[in-house]
Amino acid sequence: MASRRRARELALQILFEAEVGRQPLAEALDRVHDQSPDEDWEFIRGLCEGTWAARAALDGRLAALTDGWSPERLAGTDHAILRLAAFELQHLDTPPEVVINEAVALAKAYGTDASGRFVNGVLGALVRGRPPRPRAHERS
Repeated sequence: MASRRRARELALQILFEAEVGRQPLAEALDRVHDQSPDEDWEFIRGLCEGTWAARAALDGRLAALTDGWSPERLAGTDHAILRLAAFELQHLDTPPEVVINEAVALAKAYGTDASGRFVNGVLGALVRGRPPRPRAHERS
């Protein structure tokens, strides 16, 4: 069985493709499924469909944690990672430290040099229920 890290990576790719590529979520899911049929598709589909359906609410929570930066101003990969992780934190039973560690790993792999620290700070604040200190140099 494939790892959950790989499943989250595929979910990120699907959500990014649907958002930035303006593709229907179902098409992005099907395309990636065809390329990676041996993955944990129940988990991936649940993450993608849940995150996609809750994106407006998730963006509202994230906007409150990013010191006035609207989600649209965030780097596309950071935005998708934050949405995905916020959904998992709020709706699945995954331990918060696992969700945050996985999101930081994705941010380091797909984002800018500052993405890992930024994602860690925002998700940590989400878990603690309060805004992080503003650090504009980490946002890109």
